[in-house]
Amino acid sequence: MMKPIKIVFDTNVYLAATKSGSYARVQLKRSQPNGPYQLFISPEIIIEVRSKLELKFGYSVSESSEFVEMILKYATLVLPKQKIQNVLSDVDDHKILECALEAKAEIIITADKGLLKLKDYQGIKMAHPAMLKYWFSQTKK
Repeated sequence: MMKPIKIVFDTNVYLAATKSGSYARVQLKRSQPNGPYQLFISPEIIIEVRSKLELKFGYSVSESSEFVEMILKYATLVLPKQKIQNVLSDVDDHKILECALEAKAEIIITADKGLLKLKDYQGIKMAHPAMLKYWFSQTKK
């Protein structure tokens, strides 16, 4: 059996996954500890997801809680120990790198231009969500 690919979704991918039937939602639900890939998330990413759902998308607290509960059915929670500084101009994105480092992730899926421009951080590849279809079609059972 192949070793699962460890990935981290950026907040923007989780927000895309709020749409039922979206490719991000389908891939979120394919993540399993013993599946082709494992998804990791940190409390800081959860806080940002909830905040954006409530402030930008008008979700109620219970609706955003329900969405986070759904995420946690598929993603493994990690508590990053390392704080990153001076890597990206948007310091809010450091939480994504911190989560990926803690999880020993191989890929960060993001639509964020700053992260994508980085391309690679300590061996962690940055990839646009459009790459999900290609990569994960290769890992179907």
